[in-house]
Amino acid sequence: MNTLPVILSLLGAMACFFFALESFREKEFRASYIGFIGGIIFVMIWMVIFLIPLTQPCAKGLFFFIGAAGLYLLIPTPSNPNALKGSSGHLVSDPVRFDERDTVFARNRSLPPGSEVYKQYYGAHPDKESADAERRKKGGPVGRIGVIDNEHPTNVAMIDACFQIPPIFGLHADALPIPETPNRRLNPKTATAIVKGFSRYLGADLVGICRVNPDWAYSHRGEIFYNNWEDWGKEIETPLPFAVVIATEMSKEFVGAGPHTPALLESSKNYAKGAFIATILSRWFSDMGYRALAQHSRRYDLNLVPLAIDAGLGELGRFGYLISPRFGPRVRLFAVTTDMPLSPDLPIDLGVDEFCRHCLKCAEVCPSKSIPFGDKTVCNGALKWKLNETSCFDYWGKVGTDCSVCMGICPFSRPDRFIHRLARRIIRRSKTARLFFPKIDNLIYGKKWKVNPVPEWVDYQGS
Repeated sequence: MNTLPVILSLLGAMACFFFALESFREKEFRASYIGFIGGIIFVMIWMVIFLIPLTQPCAKGLFFFIGAAGLYLLIPTPSNPNALKGSSGHLVSDPVRFDERDTVFARNRSLPPGSEVYKQYYGAHPDKESADAERRKKGGPVGRIGVIDNEHPTNVAMIDACFQIPPIFGLHADALPIPETPNRRLNPKTATAIVKGFSRYLGADLVGICRVNPDWAYSHRGEIFYNNWEDWGKEIETPLPFAVVIATEMSKEFVGAGPHTPALLESSKNYAKGAFIATILSRWFSDMGYRALAQHSRRYDLNLVPLAIDAGLGELGRFGYLISPRFGPRVRLFAVTTDMPLSPDLPIDLGVDEFCRHCLKCAEVCPSKSIPFGDKTVCNGALKWKLNETSCFDYWGKVGTDCSVCMGICPFSRPDRFIHRLARRIIRRSKTARLFFPKIDNLIYGKKWKVNPVPEWVDYQGS
């Protein structure tokens, strides 16, 4: 008897059962069931080969086909040159700096009805006034927190507790060199290693360095948090030349509960954590004799997604989030801009752009239908899929959370475990995989959004 088909069938069964076990641990029961059935099929193939030797040629043909398909997926595809250009690879014309006053957050939080800034803004943008007024009546960008869960009191209190932290750190966002402190010069390579190590020590999950492209800075100040109304509408100064871009991982378990309150709790915790990391890091630059600005939810001078792309932390996805190598879109971004010379990282190609063309999961499950199904469009000089932020934030106001459904459904959001790391590596190498893996993902995990269970202490079901 030729033992090769027997060995291959047993290896196939072991791989399927391993996948089933890993999926069960991830509470992906549909995937676990499919993996288990696959393992049973390979065991049956082994039994047939063992009991009926005449079937060996058919088995060899089957395994040859499986092996050939696997080898084909390993054929390297040339890198996407636009991805390797970073954020500039998205530009098709001269970029237009975005005005912070036009963001949904600024319009809802920083335009008190009847004030001079209110009259000034809506005098120039009358088309936005009625929709913003309706959203403001609901309580702002996320409305009444947790309304989808009947404002579950303990969860809402935890969310509010986390959201109270960034305003404290925001008062210390601008870190000036301490007077009479000598400028402690470091080799850029050494400084970068220290900055990355310190950031991870403070709690960052991903860290990258880039030179700051001033085109991604906001043009005018729109968010007012500390009654500094004289800053509203002021032109934002040229950003400092280097940025340390930080990403913190959002829990797969809590994101999987979107659009319910555990998802917003996870966001609020990360906003607090990111403000802590960015502020302490900015103070380190100050102590070293350099200027730094902590960029977090109480002080954004720049759009952080292009900075993260330039810092080699990932690529832009269909739904407008950064997709990172280890955590997909399950990250929150923060940064520290500084004038300390650092060694920039290079942009990366994960195959995301091609994958997103074929995978429409986020658009299909979006509760507000805010994510485009079609081709990219030009926005402020950049070619990208343009999210309808108005309908997106209207849904936030309806449910009282930041939704997170698109983040949770994305195939790149799966846990940073062996089977998913292998899939991401294949996608990164193979254009064919970017075409077929979205279909395989739909088959194994399903196309519909399922709200995942959460630990009892944060469960909202009894609200």
